[in-house]
Amino acid sequence: MPRAAPGRRAWRPRRCGLARALAVPARPHSPCVEAAPNGSFFHPDVKEAFMNAVTTEIPALAHDAGVPPAPPEAHRTADELRDIPLKRLVASPYNVRRVPPTGIKELALNIWKVGLLQNLIVHPMKVGARRAQTFGAAAGERRRLALIYLFEHDYIPADHPVRCRVVPVEDAVLLSATENEMREPMHPADACDAYRILVESGRSIEEIADLYGVHPKTVQRRLKLARVSPKLVDLFRTGEIKLDQMQALALSDSHDEQEAAWFDAEPYNRDAHAIRRRFVRDEQSFVSNRVAKFVGVEAFEAAGGAVRRDLFSAAEDAWYRDHALMLRLATEQLEALGASVLAEGWAWVKAMPERDHATRSQFRPVLPRRTEPTDEVEKELTAIDQRLAELAQFWDADERDDEVAERVEAEEEALTVRRDEIEESLLVYHPDDMAQAGALLSLDADGEPVIERGLVTREPVAAATTESGENGDDDDDDSSDGQPARVAVSAVKPVKGPHSERLALRLNAHRTAAVAAALAQQPHVALAALVHRLLAGEYGHSTEGSALDVTFRDHSHTLTKHAPELDDDLAFTMRREQRRVWGGVIPHDSDALLRWLIEQTDERLQLILAQYVAASVDSVRPDERPHAINALIPALGLNLADAWQPTKAGYFDHVSKDRIVDVVSAAVSPSDAMRVAKLKKGDAATEAERLIGGRGWLPEHFAKAEVVRVKLWDVPAKASDAEASAEEAEPDARALAVSADDVRDDAAVAEGKGMPPRD
Repeated sequence: MPRAAPGRRAWRPRRCGLARALAVPARPHSPCVEAAPNGSFFHPDVKEAFMNAVTTEIPALAHDAGVPPAPPEAHRTADELRDIPLKRLVASPYNVRRVPPTGIKELALNIWKVGLLQNLIVHPMKVGARRAQTFGAAAGERRRLALIYLFEHDYIPADHPVRCRVVPVEDAVLLSATENEMREPMHPADACDAYRILVESGRSIEEIADLYGVHPKTVQRRLKLARVSPKLVDLFRTGEIKLDQMQALALSDSHDEQEAAWFDAEPYNRDAHAIRRRFVRDEQSFVSNRVAKFVGVEAFEAAGGAVRRDLFSAAEDAWYRDHALMLRLATEQLEALGASVLAEGWAWVKAMPERDHATRSQFRPVLPRRTEPTDEVEKELTAIDQRLAELAQFWDADERDDEVAERVEAEEEALTVRRDEIEESLLVYHPDDMAQAGALLSLDADGEPVIERGLVTREPVAAATTESGENGDDDDDDSSDGQPARVAVSAVKPVKGPHSERLALRLNAHRTAAVAAALAQQPHVALAALVHRLLAGEYGHSTEGSALDVTFRDHSHTLTKHAPELDDDLAFTMRREQRRVWGGVIPHDSDALLRWLIEQTDERLQLILAQYVAASVDSVRPDERPHAINALIPALGLNLADAWQPTKAGYFDHVSKDRIVDVVSAAVSPSDAMRVAKLKKGDAATEAERLIGGRGWLPEHFAKAEVVRVKLWDVPAKASDAEASAEEAEPDARALAVSADDVRDDAAVAEGKGMPPRD
């Protein structure tokens, strides 16, 4: 862009006087402009008002802009069309556009392709006697800048002739405003039709994009709109359909589907989101499906899969129907990746594009063993530990410099990362373990391959079956001491709640995961819960009074079986992996392990205990009855609404439409519920997720959080005074046979063992 002359400052219009000068209404039923004898094209009233402004305002404006008054002959210049060299065209202080122009490059390339279709409107500028006459562009500044772009990039010479209409100075402002104000922009439908006609005439998309200086995808989008049903395009032209709705309608290539999506839908259900949802309700998304992310659109299409693309979405979403083909392609790609894993020495490798929790639960991990570091590695570890100890002293100081603190923190982080890398490199699998173990190849939420090494088949475990069909406690029918086996589930048949057994299992799995995550972070509560479980199991007639399964069983796979979305939960995954880390730390010999544990601090023991207690939490059951886990929730300071949100996939897809309406009515408003009631089930579920998200709504049995209470001790009823007297008069023979030395004081025994006596 040419620079302004030195010493000149930008012109800023004075709106007051000039605006009043131009505020002359046109006469009714008369042309707004007419030819005047002097060649001006203004209405006489406008001309008179404008000439008044010329004699007062415009000279002042020009003076402010540093433009000397034009010579008298410039005012007498007749309106004419002529070719003026590009180098003689300059910016005009009378151009009414003040917003910086955009799209100069695109306009320049278009001018180079098709030529300058519209002339510039210019006026003479005041110049010195020995300098060539220049002309200011009162209208067409973007075109002038586009031509300069072509000159600067060696497309045209500096003296390239530019067609201009030369007008007197006093006409410059009005003509500049008229050209910009009176122009009517092209309707998007007409622009799309123009692109379609160009394609039908034989031009390629790339050629059209190059012609107009736009991206080929812009051309594709406009062609997509041009192919929408003509009936809908007519409504688009009249403003009955908005642009975003047209973009949604273009998601289908069928005119019948497009028209049905518009004309068959209720007016309130014609927004762009609802239209898209209608087209893709039976299809799967490439953006949200991990298997599709892994395979990719190009590979799926290359294999013959049909893809529906949304050219107008920011994420460039696409959908597909043939999921069997998608799974086959994903399995083939994972198996190709598994060949390199198998070469590591594992006995087997299994590809599992979709996480099959039943299959995953059949395996248990074989932990790697820590090898002794070399002298060089040992020295590096020692140096890192010493440096970390030195840096730790910095934080003990009373006063710390912020800049130094940032450097110390960064160094600590780098050293910690390096130490973790070294420790991880020391963990290796034993060849004997690898000869029996294998690896599972699956996908994470982002569609990235996940390799889970060191898995062996679990030994079959005989498990009792509860009335719900789920595995219960591992108690035998008869206890070892001859007492009846304790039942894990109450024999009382639960009252039917609003959720199916499958959904109750899903919800209770989320509750269990949330409590377990909080429990793992609070060792004191975990320890208390463990002791509570031991006491309840010793003195109670049922294990239902506790949420823990003391004979340790990792219930993580049970949770993900009933709530697969937990596999994508970062906190859940990290908690599950924390325990596996200990495999590389603890000794692999049971006797050495005991000695190692005795040497550990209470803090470390409590940390390990909390993690395993958390993994043993189990409240997954197919009903909504009170449960002991609800007693842990307030003790942990846990808000279930922070850990679980009602989503379409996790909740609303699994309840009836009436239930969805009831939930929306209770959590949002009855009016929103009435609107949701008019939608189809899938659309209602999606809308309910949007409305209720973030409101803290919980299912009834989550909100009530009722606790099961199990009687631990049988307290005999107090005998009547008469019975007491009779007992005193006739003592039991067995009581008389008991020596005073044999009397057991339970309270004293409890205190002696470090436990508080019972009241």
